[in-house]
Amino acid sequence: MPQSTDLVTDLPADFEVFGQAVATSMADLLGGASGYILSKASATDMDFAWIANDQGDITGVTATSPLTGGGSSGAITVGIQASSTSQSGAVQLSDSTSTTSSVLAATPTAVKSAYDLAAAAIPKSTVTTNGDIIYSTGSSAVTRLGIGSTGQVLTVAAGVPSWATSAADTNGLKLIKTQTIGTTVSTVTVTDAFSTTYDNYLITIIGGSASTNSTDINIKFGSATTGYKFVGYYMVTTSATMNTYANNTAGNIACGGGSANGMASNVYVMSPFLAARTAVISQTAPTHSDMYRQEYAGFLDDATSYTSFIIAAAGTTLTGGTIRVYGYQKS
Repeated sequence: MPQSTDLVTDLPADFEVFGQAVATSMADLLGGASGYILSKASATDMDFAWIANDQGDITGVTATSPLTGGGSSGAITVGIQASSTSQSGAVQLSDSTSTTSSVLAATPTAVKSAYDLAAAAIPKSTVTTNGDIIYSTGSSAVTRLGIGSTGQVLTVAAGVPSWATSAADTNGLKLIKTQTIGTTVSTVTVTDAFSTTYDNYLITIIGGSASTNSTDINIKFGSATTGYKFVGYYMVTTSATMNTYANNTAGNIACGGGSANGMASNVYVMSPFLAARTAVISQTAPTHSDMYRQEYAGFLDDATSYTSFIIAAAGTTLTGGTIRVYGYQKS
């Protein structure tokens, strides 16, 4: 290369030498295959290298659910779809324990709140029987009270609830059973009428009719067909004469009368469930046109305990009407 102090220079030769020097020091910049790009090869000045255009670059993005967007050229945008019950995706968190949303996800805070509510709830296993009652025995403590018996009421003593017989049920009559008579039947069996709960009973026979007037209505207990003894009387409206009746070897006890116009009898039964004689007293006012009053008294001469009885029409049938059984409270 010519210097500033040189008077004569050989420019062509000098430039040739300069070009050779440049070509040597920048040889990495020369050439390069078609489509290649220039890349820094090291930290050294002027140290470059030609590399393929896709080296280290993303040439395309394929997005599948729950991702959206993608592409193979230009500016590429990638997103994520919202989640639902029909697709996966991004989920928004929620602390709520009361939301009914199907797209929100519970946070640990919400889960903890729900857990605390469940832990404070009364377990279903506390109750075991239909009609159980749950009551508190102290702070955060509960227990069950089993269902009481029919007719009992809930009472409290010393802060503890219990079932007891209602004061209103300790006296008087208690309806035990109601049974319809039916249509053109000669007998009506009433089961589960007597029990240890009561000693004495009232049976009423009301309404309906007999297929013939002046029908005798009888009562017998269980399957007993012998041992009945009774007496009675009746009067009619057309005469003041008292007509009497007695039977010492009967298969039942007369307890009333019926007519085509209706029936109305009260039958008092004493000690049917006890191991003692069963006694019967009856009063009847059948609505036959010439019948006024009937009364009977008798007993079944055995010491058997009975739970059922049969009402029978003597030689005829009954239709309609209702039989009701009441128990007299013991105290």
